[in-house]
Amino acid sequence: MDHEEWRPFLKLWSKEWIIGHDPERDAPLHDDVVRDGWLGFAPASADEMVAAEARLARTLPPSLREFLLTTNGWRDAGNFIYRLAGTSELAWLADTDEGSSWIDAYSDTEFADEDDDEEPEGDILARSLCLSLEGDAAVMFLDPEDVDERGEWAGYWLASWSGRGPERFDSFYELMRHQYTSFRGLRQPEGKSGS
Repeated sequence: MDHEEWRPFLKLWSKEWIIGHDPERDAPLHDDVVRDGWLGFAPASADEMVAAEARLARTLPPSLREFLLTTNGWRDAGNFIYRLAGTSELAWLADTDEGSSWIDAYSDTEFADEDDDEEPEGDILARSLCLSLEGDAAVMFLDPEDVDERGEWAGYWLASWSGRGPERFDSFYELMRHQYTSFRGLRQPEGKSGS
């Protein structure tokens, strides 16, 4: 998905989030969100993208790159992720303040079956790129070692309260589609907007 395709999707998401906003249970909407009808920010510049990739020592996957060229960060990525990182905020999960807690919690859990051929969740978390800055005991991340033929990294959503391990998606785009669908399922008022 290129940034020309991201923008209409994110505009629709913004519109529906604003319509579905509940002032009694939600944090107030930022003035610029209401004014612009946009949960995002200004697009990242080419220089900001180069700087982020140099700092991370990795070329970012295509759907994340195009997302950042559309909006350099995002507010309210679903019901339980309050803020996604922009280029200057992207970091390896292991290097974040909460990263070691996530990694430790999922390094030895009931989700890791010793007889299973799947890789332990703690190993995936330890090498992953953290996308979310704020959440309700939830995190979004990408695995740079699980790459498809298009160069997309597998995306994950994980909430400590879910009773499940990390939920895998084929790409950042698929992860964001899931977050949008989840938001619509829980929050979108019927008949106000649709996709």
